[in-house]
Amino acid sequence: MKKKDRNRRFSSRKAQLKSDVERAEKLFPRKEFDEYWKKNSKEVSGAVYEALLDVLSSEKIYAQGRTAFGYVQKQELHRGNVGNYCETLPDKINGNILREMLPGIGHIIYGAILGSDNIPVVEFAAQTREKAATKVIMAHLRETKRTRDIVSYVRNNLTELVVFEQLLENPHYTHVAERLKSTMAAKQLLLENLQTSTPDDYTQLFPDARKMKRHFILHIGPTNSGKTYQAMEDLRGAESGIYLAPLRLLAYEQYEKMNREGCPCSMITGEEQIFEAGSFHQSSTIEMLNLEDEWDMAVIDEAQMVSDEQRGGSWTSAILGLRAPVIHICASPDAQKILIKMIESCKDSYEVQYHERKTPLVMDENAMDFRFPEDVQKGDALIVFTRKDVHSVAAELQAAGTKCSIIYGSLPYDVRHREAGKFADGETDVVVATDAIGMGMNLPIRRIVFLQTIKFDGVKERSLSASEVRQIAGRAGRYGLYDTGLVTSYYDYWLIENLLSQRVPSIKKAMISIPTEFLEKDGKVSTILELWNQIPAANFYDKGDISEKIKVAKALENIGDNREIIRQFIRIPVNPDNKEIFDIFLDFYRALYRGKEPHLYDVMNRYRCEDISGEEKSDLQRLEMSSAVYDMLYSFTRFFGNEEDLRDIIEIKRSISAKIFVILDKQKLSLRTCPNCGKKLKWSYKFNICQECYRRGRTARFIPEN
Repeated sequence: MKKKDRNRRFSSRKAQLKSDVERAEKLFPRKEFDEYWKKNSKEVSGAVYEALLDVLSSEKIYAQGRTAFGYVQKQELHRGNVGNYCETLPDKINGNILREMLPGIGHIIYGAILGSDNIPVVEFAAQTREKAATKVIMAHLRETKRTRDIVSYVRNNLTELVVFEQLLENPHYTHVAERLKSTMAAKQLLLENLQTSTPDDYTQLFPDARKMKRHFILHIGPTNSGKTYQAMEDLRGAESGIYLAPLRLLAYEQYEKMNREGCPCSMITGEEQIFEAGSFHQSSTIEMLNLEDEWDMAVIDEAQMVSDEQRGGSWTSAILGLRAPVIHICASPDAQKILIKMIESCKDSYEVQYHERKTPLVMDENAMDFRFPEDVQKGDALIVFTRKDVHSVAAELQAAGTKCSIIYGSLPYDVRHREAGKFADGETDVVVATDAIGMGMNLPIRRIVFLQTIKFDGVKERSLSASEVRQIAGRAGRYGLYDTGLVTSYYDYWLIENLLSQRVPSIKKAMISIPTEFLEKDGKVSTILELWNQIPAANFYDKGDISEKIKVAKALENIGDNREIIRQFIRIPVNPDNKEIFDIFLDFYRALYRGKEPHLYDVMNRYRCEDISGEEKSDLQRLEMSSAVYDMLYSFTRFFGNEEDLRDIIEIKRSISAKIFVILDKQKLSLRTCPNCGKKLKWSYKFNICQECYRRGRTARFIPEN
């Protein structure tokens, strides 16, 4: 066939397909298809999953790999990478990988639809050319983001063991997969052991608490409704008691308050322990709860956090396992149903006390077009979501003569406490903060101003949810100071208003953490954590996100597999994405693994910050980093050091905080500047360099050199 004829036929087929797709788009029953998808998405996803298993068991497989020269490129599986492929594929699965491994995924979905009982959808599929129908269906799934349902189903079902079993059947890889048989058999036995040890009723994981008769008092209400106040009044009157907080700042506040009011109280957080003589009360972050201790009374604060993927398991463990005859739980209304389900599953009694907000919370109609910094008023709390933006906003206000307190997560908690105190005492006019103020901090805030409505949640940038807006906005209108709490926004006023009035749906799932004794089983710690994730959660529970713990465990195992030490190390709070601190963490493990003493005092001296004057722009950031290093050193020393080392760490950490106090008291934070010309930039300016430097740089590219 001549080239001209081939081109003509190709153009004709292309035009025909375009016509068929246009016709299919007109016939496509979108509403009926959405209804069909709600009921049958699992069946369609199951068909895709089975097709993926067929590919793994029969076709040649290619994966990303590095060549001898370090280049990343697709390579066929071989004995050197098949083990890594089995381990990593389940976590890496996404829409792109599915389309790559299943080029005909649209036809698989089309075939599943043909077998359904939804008449309009079946008629559409039957009366339309398959290729055109497939294009329309896939486009609709992408537009409505329903391809996520398929990816989620595949991820939940595909495991390392499943991938290995398919490759073992694949004639191309039978031999290389055989090499993994003993390893996979051991993992299978460990998985079966974990499954056997995991009861359908999670309350049985806490046998000591099941021997007690416990009574729960649920304090349900919005922010500023006095929930925690009422619970703490009862706690102070108990013979012994424990307060469990979501933040060490709140634990510190209650520790101070109880001691100030004549009730001796100790404090235990992951970063510090303070023991008061003669105390029978304790204030702690919830992760530090020791379930072997017994108390006359307990208070669990901010219990709606039970649904938090990263930390919710700590609240679940406390509710199911606390050994106290009377337990107060403070929570927002969306948590009431799930908390009652958990208490009833323990066969404990409960009562509910409802709390109404003390002051009304309303949108500030006089600030619908809020301008910054012109419309900032005394008593405002300005909300942004990064440390950099807190500094930039505060610097602009300070330059305009407005005194500011600043509050964000990476500030040491005693600094945050002092900054909050300065605002409460009227030493500063406004507070610039992240959402850290939303969790129980009682500040004399008249008005909450959302300068931003989008935040990065650790995975992606997203809009604020209704529950987040309520939690933060609820801090406005301190009872006894203001008759009304006001809320506004720098932009998106109507979005904040809608979210504030929106009904927050009830929490459906409580997170469950891996029981400590499971980590004692015979197997790598990272393997046990991964296998625990594969066991389906029962009833109204879900598995918390332990991906960070798995990442930490694997990094330690790459150095050497001392499981006894690793079990302790994964309890030390550390962010593997903070390379500077994580490298110190790994160096300490490397030393212990080799039977040597870690160079604790060398690190302490390196981060002592004695040379910092407070005059340099980078000084505050260096001090914050040093404080975070000392937090990690404190946690490490609790497990592997001695009391004298702990005292030295606390003393130096306090001296670091004192230097931060001096810098912040100067009220001279640095404005954002263009790194090229030094021009001052607005906090909300989106780019790192000014417009003039950007234009000059673009022009310079087109001007020939002499």
